[in-house]
Amino acid sequence: MRRTLAGVVAGAAAGLLVLGAVGSTALAGPNGNTATKAPKPARAHAEDDLPSPLSDKRRALMREAAEKQADGVVTPKSIAGSDVVRLGKRADGKPQYVETKSTRKDQIFTILVSFGDKTDPRTGGAAGPVNGQIPQPDRNWDGSATDDNSTYWVPNFDTQHYKDMFFGKKDSFKDFYEKQSSGKFTVDGDVSGWVTVPYNEARYGSNEIAESDGYWNLVKDSVNAWYQSEKANGATDEQIDSYLSRFDQWDRYDYDGDGNFNEPDGYLDHIEIVHAGVGEEAGGGTEGADAVWSHRWYAYSTDAGKTGPEGNLLGGTKVGDSPLWVGDYTTEPENGGLGVFAHEFGHDLGLPDEYDTAGGDNGTGSWTLMSSGSWLGKGFDSIGTTPGYMNAWDKYQLGWLDYDVVPYRGARTRLTLGPAERQGKNPQALVVTLPDQNITTDYNTPASGSYEWWSGSKDNLSTSLTREVDLTGATKASIGAKAWYEIEEDYDYLQAQVSTDGTSWTSLNGDGVTGSSDGTWTDLSYDLSAYAGKKVQVRWHYTTDGGTHYAGAFLDDLALTVDGTTTTDDVESATSDWTASGFTRMTGSTTEQKPHYYIVENRQYVDYDDTLRTGPYNFGFGDTRPDWVEHFPYQKGLLVWYVNDAYEDNNTLAHPGGGLVLPVDAHPAALKWSNGTLVGNRIQPFDATFGLHRTDALSLHRAGGLTASLPAQAGVGTFDDSDPGRYYDPANAKGSVKVAGSGTKITVTKEYQDGRLGVEVSFAK
Repeated sequence: MRRTLAGVVAGAAAGLLVLGAVGSTALAGPNGNTATKAPKPARAHAEDDLPSPLSDKRRALMREAAEKQADGVVTPKSIAGSDVVRLGKRADGKPQYVETKSTRKDQIFTILVSFGDKTDPRTGGAAGPVNGQIPQPDRNWDGSATDDNSTYWVPNFDTQHYKDMFFGKKDSFKDFYEKQSSGKFTVDGDVSGWVTVPYNEARYGSNEIAESDGYWNLVKDSVNAWYQSEKANGATDEQIDSYLSRFDQWDRYDYDGDGNFNEPDGYLDHIEIVHAGVGEEAGGGTEGADAVWSHRWYAYSTDAGKTGPEGNLLGGTKVGDSPLWVGDYTTEPENGGLGVFAHEFGHDLGLPDEYDTAGGDNGTGSWTLMSSGSWLGKGFDSIGTTPGYMNAWDKYQLGWLDYDVVPYRGARTRLTLGPAERQGKNPQALVVTLPDQNITTDYNTPASGSYEWWSGSKDNLSTSLTREVDLTGATKASIGAKAWYEIEEDYDYLQAQVSTDGTSWTSLNGDGVTGSSDGTWTDLSYDLSAYAGKKVQVRWHYTTDGGTHYAGAFLDDLALTVDGTTTTDDVESATSDWTASGFTRMTGSTTEQKPHYYIVENRQYVDYDDTLRTGPYNFGFGDTRPDWVEHFPYQKGLLVWYVNDAYEDNNTLAHPGGGLVLPVDAHPAALKWSNGTLVGNRIQPFDATFGLHRTDALSLHRAGGLTASLPAQAGVGTFDDSDPGRYYDPANAKGSVKVAGSGTKITVTKEYQDGRLGVEVSFAK
């Protein structure tokens, strides 16, 4: 993590018309602090897919299941309407299932939320905003600085507006996901009226407090404001409970381990909190940095095991006095276009961000909903209103992709690819398998000898080294070790702990060791004298949160000193007084087998992917016209994605040329502005596709009178990965990707008028 911690249900009573109707009951009390200050400018970057142990694990299982299916290692079976795969056992001994495909109609509950006038002394800020205050953009396009063809705005963001956006027949959330999934998935749901939470937006969106403090309280206050509004409008407890039960049909995490995901679990399946005003990701409007950044998360995940529905204590927050809870949620702004809602829902289904979440600029651009494709449109008066589709890998994860598998070094294969956007008699994509790769990571050299202990390096770890110590005859004692560590500062920790009962543990070093030892071994030592005269257990305990992790903690020469006598375990023996739970005895480096493969799709200007023709944009005029964009087309054709499990993300700022799922750029030469500076990677991959036709010419502008021009180019008909650097230009180090070097060739042999592509796959002998 990054920031400082700190409608009426069928069959319901006829009188239940208050549910889904406009509610305006304000819960705000007197102002606690009337002082206001101008908000800071919005951040340029923030994560919108925030980590939680449950969702992180579910995504990892989805990836594992998809890869094993492609390799033929596992075969899904049908349980209660979903295809599921069993992947071993859970920690409680029950089977570990993961859902790979479902034809379920998911229910979405949306609450519209205005902000109150209470303030928090820590965050200050002005009252509100309330809905209906977003100013109308300048649509009188006369060349003035106020011209605006990028901001989404309608005269009335009322309940009906969102019902039409989510559940309408055309250009809607429902329509988008039905077409995206080729009819395998759809949604339904309801939208509340506008309700008011107690505090102003700064209390929930300020960057001066922990995200969990702001965002989770927004969820809690929103569901309670809705509940109290319904009660004030005459709904009974029974009516509210009956209404909410409509939104609990999915057992997202299979809490009972029976493989049936299509049953209630006590949590609302999907909830959207739509807040008044502009999102921080779009500048935040008058609230600036105090605005809420659109995101997906799990509220009060830290309460797992303590709170939640009976028998399923997964944390979350309760909806008023009802038996239903909220864990997973998304939040978006009042003037959010369809793109932001579709993107955040992609996270809710289990997909990661595919842009560089560390603030870099990779080559995914507008090629996927889970990157900048969420900001596409029809090229008229706003951006983000009509998103482009997911990439083939996303649909592969969700069980929506119609694909053929071409095994590595199999026979020369000729086939026809249909458009990725539609299901027909031809597959939408190809998965070209590659042999697993051995990935060696060199961390350090042990402090002594050949071996050391390693904590592991993953999100949401809780690993330990434990031993018993008899201090019944001692007067003083201590434990120590040599330590080498790269730990996410102030979020992940190595603690020395002691226990007198083996259940409850007390830290000997406060919050613990965090940060970096700067590549050197350092001495750790902690006093145990307070436990003299007792038999105790001691342990080294390493914990990480989600989102970011580093190399971890390495320990060598573990020492126990009792009344001046020291015994040292140098980790050279495979037997030890220390019991490892998650720690690994190793030599300073690791070698793992990681899968990788190509997934190839045929992108055409059809359905929502017509936005690839109309929607890509460039803010090219600086302060002279800050809200004016110029449009340019991404090129249709064969798009090759390199999927590489040696990486956990697409953060090419940290690992140039490599990522989890990156598009190969058929025209990788770095495009530059007229002053020699690099054009950004939302633009660079516009001609990434392979094909037989010439590309469109490109002409763009940048503040200060700069231009970037590229004439039409010949199509590149063959993808050939024999040279790993063929599609990578070091001058644009964060763009495109270094390929596998496997001798794989994929050739476009024919372009049909109806958008199909003839394709041939072959391998060097």
